[in-house]
Amino acid sequence: MDPQFRSRLIAAIILLIVVCSAFSVSPVAGFRLENRDGNGTEAALAEALVLQQSTKIRNEYMENLTVYIDSRNEVFGEQDGPGTALGLYVPEENAIYIRSDQHPERADDVFAEQVGYRVYHTMGFEESTVFSTLAAKPGSYLAGVSAPAGEEREAAVFAGAFMLYHTSPDLLKEDAPEVYAYMDLLAKNGGDAAAVDDLYTNNPPA
Repeated sequence: MDPQFRSRLIAAIILLIVVCSAFSVSPVAGFRLENRDGNGTEAALAEALVLQQSTKIRNEYMENLTVYIDSRNEVFGEQDGPGTALGLYVPEENAIYIRSDQHPERADDVFAEQVGYRVYHTMGFEESTVFSTLAAKPGSYLAGVSAPAGEEREAAVFAGAFMLYHTSPDLLKEDAPEVYAYMDLLAKNGGDAAAVDDLYTNNPPA
């Protein structure tokens, strides 16, 4: 096992033991996490990382959301392989599904990205007149984002930016300073697309 992965795994399992009781009744209204993959090491790691990441995202963006650690759920389809989605947001269920059988060490990133999709679709960001004008540097992570089946590329860019802001903010700030400034307003002030667009328009990055 890779030493870096092992140390992160051990830390995450310790964290899980510490925080599970606190999250049995989440402070976020209606937020629920259900681990259907059992008590194995990978499932425990994924669960711990999702719980940890949930403390870093504004409550209003997770209200009444259910997250399932459920690798074998039919939402992931029949095919396994390198292109298989590690997580999916299902609007009809107001739920996020995350796999723990592939790259469980990335569950926090996957969770944040799927919350980003949820925010994009439920808070009116399809109608944003600002976000679509913001650009990332050529060759950056966001510049290379491609949309999964059923999604528009702008939704994928938004979700990717949301994830990077919460997991690797310095990278986002370096690669896409305007996008970082927009996400910073979103994270610190909350609100829907109209509110964030207005804040950005009146407080553009220097």
